[in-house]
Amino acid sequence: MLLDEALLSPTVREDLLLFLMTNTILCAAALACFTWLARGLARLLGVSPALSLLVALLFGWMLLVSTNAWFFPRSNYSITLSTLDSALLGKILLGIFVALLVFVYIRVYGARHFSVLAGVLICGGFSLGLLSLSGAVSINATSKRNVIIIGVDSLSGDVFDRSLDLLPNLAQETVHATHYTRAYTPLGRTFPAWVSLLSGRSPSEHGAVFNLRNMDHVQKDGLLPAELRSKGYRAVFAIDERRFSNIDESFGFDQVVGPKPGVLDFVLQAPTDTPLNNLLLQTRLGRILLPYSYINSAAHTNYSSDGFVQSVLNSSTVDRPLFLAVHFESAHFPFKTRHARAKVQRENSFLAQQLEALTAVDHQVGQLMSGLRKKGMLDDALVLVLSDHGEGLGDVESVVMLDGQPVQISGFGHGANILSDRQNRIVLAATTYKNGRPVTSSSSVSEQVSLLDVRGAVEGYVRTGEFTLTPQDACLVVETGIRFHATSDYRTVSEVEIAQQAASYYEVDAQGRLRIREDRIGELLASKDIGLRCRDRITWYEAASQRILSVSLDEKGIPAQQQLPRDEDVARIVAYRNRYVH
Repeated sequence: MLLDEALLSPTVREDLLLFLMTNTILCAAALACFTWLARGLARLLGVSPALSLLVALLFGWMLLVSTNAWFFPRSNYSITLSTLDSALLGKILLGIFVALLVFVYIRVYGARHFSVLAGVLICGGFSLGLLSLSGAVSINATSKRNVIIIGVDSLSGDVFDRSLDLLPNLAQETVHATHYTRAYTPLGRTFPAWVSLLSGRSPSEHGAVFNLRNMDHVQKDGLLPAELRSKGYRAVFAIDERRFSNIDESFGFDQVVGPKPGVLDFVLQAPTDTPLNNLLLQTRLGRILLPYSYINSAAHTNYSSDGFVQSVLNSSTVDRPLFLAVHFESAHFPFKTRHARAKVQRENSFLAQQLEALTAVDHQVGQLMSGLRKKGMLDDALVLVLSDHGEGLGDVESVVMLDGQPVQISGFGHGANILSDRQNRIVLAATTYKNGRPVTSSSSVSEQVSLLDVRGAVEGYVRTGEFTLTPQDACLVVETGIRFHATSDYRTVSEVEIAQQAASYYEVDAQGRLRIREDRIGELLASKDIGLRCRDRITWYEAASQRILSVSLDEKGIPAQQQLPRDEDVARIVAYRNRYVH
């Protein structure tokens, strides 16, 4: 049904045609190359042209597959060589291929012609190398303060605190920071969390109540990027996975860096996984020909982590003060990456997988900070490291007695359980820079804060050069996102079941982007749990039982024991919920 809707969009039809043309041209070019080689060998060795072509094509297939397995070990094409040393085989076959090309060319056209060809190839390669440079040219420091926000998807405050030994760049970046140890997200989903940060308002106010909410119902006026642009800033948003967040230039940004958003992002990743496409996606040409897969961490087989960072750095080469918000998605479930910097062993296998993915993100953070420092962007700057939400990985976080029965606080994912510390407590650390060096001293703030408080603190820094994050309210309204049963347990998760459960809630707009159907919004809003998180307690409306509960929190924000809900808390929850259900 969704695909039928998608094909009504001219954008989708044009992009599908581009995809088919790209793959046809790549295959034709490879076939022409190996056919030329076969003809030359047949002519020189006096063998049958048909036999020579058969051998050349078989050799070519082995060369492509082994090279693909060497560089892209998670590719489906790499399975055929999983028992072999694909890197060694790829190097051997590549060496043989180059030697054969040189041999055939010299014997057919002569050494003189080969020297001309070699000169052309060298010059061409040099030119392509220049084109692929990051553009990380140093510029003079801007006269105004730069603001850099580094977002890491699904990084809980708990995992961050316990895993800095695996994350040297994040550790280095936050060693001089002011750490907010009781920071929370109002809604554990990427799109609502970022809009909350940019607006300083709750989801019920800004309208981004779910991922992929219809953009016509999201308040985009007066956001932080537009406010900073009015002060002379260049505003850039960069994200390397846009399946669930359609943030674009209409949110006040001069530029958005990342893959092209749309329903084809969900459709084309599997057919894009071919040896030739995988190589193409490591070049800038991939941005034009394969826009849904280029620098897309969801296309984990061929995602270029370096390419994403370089694209971000390119976007920041300006002579104006910079507001740069970067969000790294590789640590999002299913935690698959070919760029992991370490092999991690943990009793919880999902935690081990996420930590491995986080080592890839950590390396990207190091590259980004190094590039920004070379550009002079840290000569006078604020750097915020934060996460949009945490991640539940199945561990039992605590046990609470509710109505006399022990209830384990555990689960998988995010935006599903507002009692979960792992899902809702985020990373938030702020460092100010002068002359490329941090000037703040490491400190911890245990006051409860949230993403809603970031905007005001950033605006204060731009005005005064001082970063002070003050909570809007002593208590924070928190809520859940869409909860499909098929996503509730990572141990049994099935993409087919997810698609079956979710499909009827979504539609495709005229631009080919996936969005929630507005005629289903009412029932989805009614299914939300909505709570009020204060420093010492959390009170919430539980949609499943249609009642309001309350538990006390210990000093770390972990649920402790059930208590009677306070009237003032109940009143705030009811008022907030009424915005949704009426």
